[in-house]
Amino acid sequence: MGNPDIPTQAGDSVHVVVTLGLDELKTGIGHACLDLVGDISATDARILACDCKVIPVTLGSHGEPLDVGRAQRLATPAQRRALAIRDGGCAFPGCDAPPQQCTAHHIVFWAHHGETRIDNLVLLCGKHHRLIHNSDWEVRIASDGYPEFIPPAFIDPARAPRRNTMHTTRT
Repeated sequence: MGNPDIPTQAGDSVHVVVTLGLDELKTGIGHACLDLVGDISATDARILACDCKVIPVTLGSHGEPLDVGRAQRLATPAQRRALAIRDGGCAFPGCDAPPQQCTAHHIVFWAHHGETRIDNLVLLCGKHHRLIHNSDWEVRIASDGYPEFIPPAFIDPARAPRRNTMHTTRT
């Protein structure tokens, strides 16, 4: 927390995990949960956050992390489950690879400061993951929340977005 006398681990400063709602953090009213300690006041949580880097994490309905920002690079198990439900497998058009054969790809690359959150992740098999990294194909999340792929101009001069309809779970 800004003190040079506090030790680091592998060059990283000490992490304190405090779970509380955004309203509680803003107002200081209510309570928070301090990892390995239990409930503390929201005011105490605000004091802890005063001199710290705050990394927001969005939790699902069962408390599972769905958006971890840049706190970690790899998708969490909960994020992988959510991606498997949304994408059904490799999201690249025409690919039938199941979720178990896919990795979570950062649409805005992690190296370019992309965050590890559902709206910046898409499941891709190894072949299509390499294609996205090594070609002019682009991927984005459309306004309906599903991934679409934009081919290079030499494949489609209009660059019309394409989707994988092989294992879609949309209703």
